Amino acid sequence: MLLVVEINKLQLDLNQCTDLVRVGEQHERGHLIPARAIAKTKTLLSLGADENWAFDKAFQQLNPDCKVVGVDYQLSLSSIVSSALSCGVKSLQSVLFGRLKQSKHHIKALLNRVLLYAFYSSGNRLLRRRVSDHTNEVDISLETLIAVYGTIEDNATMLNISMSCDEYHMVDDIIKLESMLSVVTIELSPIPDCMSKVTQFIERMSEHFEVVHISGGGIGEVSQTPLELTFMNKRLSTSSK
Repeated sequence: MLLVVEINKLQLDLNQCTDLVRVGEQHERGHLIPARAIAKTKTLLSLGADENWAFDKAFQQLNPDCKVVGVDYQLSLSSIVSSALSCGVKSLQSVLFGRLKQSKHHIKALLNRVLLYAFYSSGNRLLRRRVSDHTNEVDISLETLIAVYGTIEDNATMLNISMSCDEYHMVDDIIKLESMLSVVTIELSPIPDCMSKVTQFIERMSEHFEVVHISGGGIGEVSQTPLELTFMNKRLSTSSK
């Protein structure tokens, strides 16, 4: 795992962005994003919709004109309804057996599914595809995803990704279509042991994006929080000439 001191070293090289806004609550999986990038974005492509939808909702509240496309191979509107019904049945069973604590847990899960369904059935889109290095009926490449579902306009599409070290290859597609992107937020999990992998990834992204935010979990935590990275297109940077 990356040591806190190593993350602090990365933070020393950050672009000093003065208009960072936290999107999402502190205890949720939120990101610090430049306000100028939020205003510029017309489409948010969110990979891993089930885990990211609270962030997606918070982002859309700040920019109501932005449409959200959630991408999740294991999620569809019908599967959300099925999951909600299952939670309702489990809650009722828990009440009948006097397990009130379990019932509250299932009710909370039921409410989450209802809100999730409402979010993606009210003008946003849920795409049941698996992001891969190619495109077919099941898979979709990042290049195709951005080109087809993003906004074909300079710096108008935001990309929100949860990824592992094995998915660093996506940086090539990100850079290939960087002119369309306003900001890229990445949750890297688990945090890798090798510092060089992270620095190489950041250096590659830094060719076209300003690194405006980096944060990660502490040492010895049982459940490590992801390494959060926010990259803003250099064309939106006030330091660009």
